[in-house]
Amino acid sequence: MESVSNKKRCLLISPLRFYSFHHGIASALEGLGYHVDILNEEFPANVFGRVLGKCALPILRFLTLRGLRKRLDTRAVYDLVLIIKGRGLGAASLRYLRTRARRIVGYNFDSFLYNPSPLDWYLLTDRYATFDIADAARYNLPLVHLFSAAPMAQDRERALELSIIQRVHSDRLKYAYRLLRALPPGARSYVFLFENSRLTFALGVLRRPLLYWKLREYISFKPLPYSEAMRVLGSSRVTFDYAHPRQSGITVRCFEAQSLGVAILTNNRYAVESGFFADDSIAYLPDGANESHVRAQIAELSESRPEPRCRTISDFLIDLLDEEKRPYISTEKDRN
Repeated sequence: MESVSNKKRCLLISPLRFYSFHHGIASALEGLGYHVDILNEEFPANVFGRVLGKCALPILRFLTLRGLRKRLDTRAVYDLVLIIKGRGLGAASLRYLRTRARRIVGYNFDSFLYNPSPLDWYLLTDRYATFDIADAARYNLPLVHLFSAAPMAQDRERALELSIIQRVHSDRLKYAYRLLRALPPGARSYVFLFENSRLTFALGVLRRPLLYWKLREYISFKPLPYSEAMRVLGSSRVTFDYAHPRQSGITVRCFEAQSLGVAILTNNRYAVESGFFADDSIAYLPDGANESHVRAQIAELSESRPEPRCRTISDFLIDLLDEEKRPYISTEKDRN
């Protein structure tokens, strides 16, 4: 077994409160031969830091640089610093990280409209990529799509006509209500709408009290365990994917559905036009679609039987780090 001292050293800078995202990335990096240390993308790594980040206050960059120095000044130089999102970073942080790394790679799983922080520092990296299709074209950046951490599909009964498993933000409640109304009588569905906090819930109720009241039985303040979410998703014929209106990248949910052989109804036209999904396994739901149109889309998708295909975290990292060229996607036959 290769000792830690002989492994390449990687510092992963990532949001640490985005589900278990950083754990999956770190594990895959270990699989590629790295010993991985992890730091939060902003300091202080607490509620105060998150508030500063949400408000995009300049002091966050000063505090984040101070936090990096405190933790990295005495460490040996890393072979790789991988920055995922990096909301608290600025140009000064990148110049400092240059003294602590032989190579710096950055990645934005938001759009620049939603996370503008990297606009000030992405040119200071050795390689920078984005998941956002529009940003990749506009800024001439490598386009690296996300991945699925879900297992390949097993033969199982598709008992649910539709599943909706989402965190509440922007127009997700509106779409969920429209989809539920469009389901024919007797159709089985599963809806789970996760609210981040009581505060976001209260603000949402003030904005859309009737919608929150109608969907109250589906809203939870406790996140659904990932294994349960994937069990539900894998038991569905169709799932709904919602992309934020300020983003054009393909969401993780689409790749999870693909790996489980589940058809996708999405408000993201870019995902439909990407060519990564079979034509009969994905459909675009426009904002103004009426009930009969939505019902017809669900019925058509529910008849499809998409072949399970999986883009793994390792596939993602190989594309992102550009260390090895291989097909973007694989099938169950390829893995056996």
